[in-house]
Amino acid sequence: MRKNLILIVLIVFLFSAIFVMANDQFTGDDPVKAGEPLLITNAGQGPGGKMARLLVIQSQAVEDWTYNAEPEPEDLEEKPYKTLLVVIGSSAKGLGASGITIDDEIERLDRMIAKAQELEMQIIAAHIEGMARRDQEGGANERSINAIAPFADYIIVREDGNADGKFTKIAEENEVPITFIKDTRDLTEVIKLMYSES
Repeated sequence: MRKNLILIVLIVFLFSAIFVMANDQFTGDDPVKAGEPLLITNAGQGPGGKMARLLVIQSQAVEDWTYNAEPEPEDLEEKPYKTLLVVIGSSAKGLGASGITIDDEIERLDRMIAKAQELEMQIIAAHIEGMARRDQEGGANERSINAIAPFADYIIVREDGNADGKFTKIAEENEVPITFIKDTRDLTEVIKLMYSES
């Protein structure tokens, strides 16, 4: 009887430790539930969208997803998408490869967000590359943030990318939940929780 009691206590302790470790990867609000199909894209033509695509694959939590680096409004109607995951971060190299300016990109993002709202898609803004994708107000990164984050239903941000509290302020002003991750790879765990049944 005593052995059984010790075993039960050990099992409870083990599961508690696993729970604490899992939740130590992020702070702020609990991840929200998201729907499928999921459309993954980026804002600013940075590499974050492709990174997020890889992390979504690694999560093994989403079955029906699509990646489109530069969706126009009509692309949002190709499937009955439920969720739009927009990874924010600008890159001069990415913009150059696309043959567009940041002004062109912001105009496209405005059209994309307007269409997503019209279709009542859940909009998730993710900033997962930290200070590497932040710059002076008016810079390409900040303009990309301003084009997406205020319209999001949920925000995910790597802690060091919020050193100035910008994302916290946006979340508070728009009354939306925000989750802070410690490392880019922690997005995988957030995705798992977003798409878990519990």
